[in-house]
Amino acid sequence: MELLYLISSFAIVLALIWLKVNIGVSIFTGSLVLAFLFGMSPGDAAVALYHSTTSWETIRLVLIIAFIMGMSSIFSQTGYLKDMEIAASNIFPKAKYSLAMLPALIGLMPMPAGALVSAPMIEPVAGKFEMSPMDKTLVNYWFRHVWEHSWPMYQAIVIASAILGISIREISIKMFPLTILMTLLGYFLLIRPLPDDSSGKGDVKTGLRLLLKSTYPILIIVLASIVLGLDMVYGAFLGFLTAFLPNLRSVDLKKVLAYALQPKIVFLLVAVMYFKYVLQVTGAVKTLPNAMISMNLPIVLVLMVTPFIVGLMTGISFAYVGMTFPLLLPFFTGFDKVALAYLSGYMGMLFSPVHLCLVFSAEYYGADLKKVYLRLFIPAMLLFIGGIAYIVLVL
Repeated sequence: MELLYLISSFAIVLALIWLKVNIGVSIFTGSLVLAFLFGMSPGDAAVALYHSTTSWETIRLVLIIAFIMGMSSIFSQTGYLKDMEIAASNIFPKAKYSLAMLPALIGLMPMPAGALVSAPMIEPVAGKFEMSPMDKTLVNYWFRHVWEHSWPMYQAIVIASAILGISIREISIKMFPLTILMTLLGYFLLIRPLPDDSSGKGDVKTGLRLLLKSTYPILIIVLASIVLGLDMVYGAFLGFLTAFLPNLRSVDLKKVLAYALQPKIVFLLVAVMYFKYVLQVTGAVKTLPNAMISMNLPIVLVLMVTPFIVGLMTGISFAYVGMTFPLLLPFFTGFDKVALAYLSGYMGMLFSPVHLCLVFSAEYYGADLKKVYLRLFIPAMLLFIGGIAYIVLVL
């Protein structure tokens, strides 16, 4: 019966998301349903909400995301994105390399539908090769997401760290080979086959200067959190300050605060941590492992299928992490299990028909989404197979 309760609450969350209800509201509703099904009174559920919301884990999570979102707002107001575009064209005079670098640079900053930002940036470059709408969509979409496996600024990495109790530094370092693998696959399958364009001329010094100017706050975060090993909340704060202080007079502080503290995002983070807390205090988190043992189902199957389905249905990385990782905690006996679950959810997200980056890119270029899916299949499968090999052989 407890397993049925767990599945029911999970199904409610997925159904609400499928009906386009806000993800935070969907997860919060599922948390309440779970709490009541497992015998919590309304008062107990309210107390649980208070404890989970005021815990340092939740506050820390909200602060990190707020600092990163605020920094993204500063970037959009100060022209740093344009500087990135100019830097890419100078560092990589050969046009086809800029096709990869531009969406990858935008990918350094987590933002909703970020591929739509890079789509117009690579349009003039792609025009030199007479690329089809399908190929332009795929290149933009692929390289926009190479960082999502490991980049410490991504919400999925931050949320995974909070749920698992593992440092962001450890997650980023161990998952970084997947970023390298995805980049190499993109180069060999999507970029290298393009004709060589040697006509372009660039100034590498100018490009590097502009790149440093437009990305130094991001580098500060990486230095503090990954190299020095400081808590991500301090790294994100330092990154925000280094972006904000030099542009104090040129940015609209109200816009920065409004973007950094979006109620929907804050509520989503609170809902995710509440879901985790309810699973723990009710003992519901043990239901799935116990059922698995009694049914003799392979743990690997659950680690792969559960995040994949959620990733496919939501198209958002922090959704499959926030929804499934608390549930799968008992199975995470080693980081290899964590990596397998993350990669499986990532594959679902990559093929999700509601993934905004995919939908918006295809719409911008006028590409047939079915053809994009067919073209995406081989690189994605190679990524999954290569990722599994890394997880099995190295982690």
